Amino acid sequence: MIPAAGFLDACHAQGFRLVTGTPCSYLQPLINAAIGDARFLFRDAVNEGDAVALAAGAALTGTRSLVMFQNSGLGNAVNALTSLCHPFRVPVLLVVTHRGEPGGAADEPQHELMGRITTALLETMGVAWAHFPAEAGAAEPAVAAALAHMTSTGRPYALVMRQGAVAPHALAQPRSLAPLGRREFSFTENLTRPTPARATRTAALQLIRAARAPRGVLVATTGHTGRELYALGDDPWNLYLVGSMGSASAFGLGLALTSPGRPVTVIEGDGAVLMRLGNLATLGAYGPAELTHVVLDNEAHDSTGGQATVSRGVMLAAVARACGYADAVSTDEPDTLAAALRAPAAAGPRFVHFRLRPGAPEKLPRPKVTPAEVFVRLQHWLAQS
Repeated sequence: MIPAAGFLDACHAQGFRLVTGTPCSYLQPLINAAIGDARFLFRDAVNEGDAVALAAGAALTGTRSLVMFQNSGLGNAVNALTSLCHPFRVPVLLVVTHRGEPGGAADEPQHELMGRITTALLETMGVAWAHFPAEAGAAEPAVAAALAHMTSTGRPYALVMRQGAVAPHALAQPRSLAPLGRREFSFTENLTRPTPARATRTAALQLIRAARAPRGVLVATTGHTGRELYALGDDPWNLYLVGSMGSASAFGLGLALTSPGRPVTVIEGDGAVLMRLGNLATLGAYGPAELTHVVLDNEAHDSTGGQATVSRGVMLAAVARACGYADAVSTDEPDTLAAALRAPAAAGPRFVHFRLRPGAPEKLPRPKVTPAEVFVRLQHWLAQS
């Protein structure tokens, strides 16, 4: 058993500055210590995959991140680890608990299967791992070895934590118990265009490109959105988030949190935002004023054949506003979209929901640059701009 502060000291000494993840009773001391440690920016996530994506976005600015979650949530992180971290070669340090470890402490039945396969699942995903350090003096070499592997391979590394590895640590910042009081807002949509009369995604992306601030970054979701952005101009401030559907908003948040003052525009589709709708609450709570979240909604999974989504009946901007976004706009008018993109920054993140018609240009090209090349190119551009 080691003190939580000892492990965090080792992480800080190796340059880790962001801590994210989701809770587990095994992690309680470590999370409690991280929340109260001013050396780190602690931002919890609503989903393990969102935590990995947030850390990946922070990696663009050179920020090293620690991601902690229960092994039962490892399944939620599989997509971000395999479709985001792997192709983009983004190393993040994971602490994954080992609930239901064979031969370990008795646990709830839902942990039995994942307990048996946790380390094998990590290995299948190409994530190297070691046991979490549980003895005095073991934290520093464990973190150093993890970082050496991450640096040499560009891959995540996991420390698998057994029960009782970290000594108890009290939460220094308990949650507020004050009453919330009365909260109320109203939201009205006025969408007048029939679907065929709506703008194309290409036209919407042209407006987004035109409104980009000089130091602004454009993060585009997977599928046709990223491919159309690429077709309009393969600029160094673009990132095409191939795969990892639904992770673009968490990725953009990680970038925005670790690059204060830099405008970041996340461009998602309706299918992607619906897939990770819970992340709107995280962005509403933590998103800075420079973060703009644009949803280009054609009410379809356009990249996979045009199957309908349920977005037609969802007021996504109202959801975002209820989740804490400082400003939210819903429109099917290109002029309103352009005005919203150029509006002065509010007190927090802005959400723009733009309804468009389905379809994509014929012979739409795919990026000729690899995900890893796009990531490194954007890193260099961020460092120079």
